[in-house]
Amino acid sequence: MDDGLDFARSYVLWTRLHNPNDQRTPGHQPWGNSARILFDARCTVTDARTGEQEVFFLSTPCRAEWMYRDEQIFVVPSADYRAMHSATRYRPIGRRLTEDDPADDAALLRPSDLVPAFFIGYELVARVLPRVTPLTTEAAVIAAIRAGESLVARTEIWDATEPVRATLEYPIKTINFHVERERFQVDTGPVLLPDFAAADEHGIDRLALAHIGYNTFDRAEFVIRRPTPIEREGRTVASVLHYTEVRVQAARHTLFTAG
Repeated sequence: MDDGLDFARSYVLWTRLHNPNDQRTPGHQPWGNSARILFDARCTVTDARTGEQEVFFLSTPCRAEWMYRDEQIFVVPSADYRAMHSATRYRPIGRRLTEDDPADDAALLRPSDLVPAFFIGYELVARVLPRVTPLTTEAAVIAAIRAGESLVARTEIWDATEPVRATLEYPIKTINFHVERERFQVDTGPVLLPDFAAADEHGIDRLALAHIGYNTFDRAEFVIRRPTPIEREGRTVASVLHYTEVRVQAARHTLFTAG
């Protein structure tokens, strides 16, 4: 594994054709499009029996938009455009407000197809940080915070019953600290969290969005995005995607300054 992903310079770069069957209004200009989208997280899943690894990336979100129009750029009602990526597979996970929005069901719930044919160019650019310094104590973490250093982290988790491990990598966007007691607490995300017990055929379909929290080097709490019912007077009136499922597990965290 490399010394750490340079999230500010790592991205997916794709080019897609115009879709003449898209009849939405006002619609995109009929030109096709290319985009560069930064990554928010990387996840490497390793099978200890074979040494085989799968590497996944999470792209940062943007709002659904009509391309290159002189007026009305944003789609209304609004939606995320966001996706999980690997070298061979692409899983869009953006949704509108309600979890049961039929416009997004197929993209979220079906097994991921191979990279769709409408991508005529698809490249994952993963650049390595030129220099990292591990922070092995609470005092070192606090000193880096107070010095204004950029922080990245690597979290290792594992399955207690299967020889499968995952390494989650992410920039630390939010971190709390208490100088006198030499304590820190990470609360950041999103990260890509694998479900080791899931039976989906493809690894990309066993991933969920989560935020991670911890204040020691050996324990992690995840709050996971799940369909969440909204109830009024004892009746479910809607379901939305929200961070509601909490998972606690042993972990090994390594924090770095990113120079």
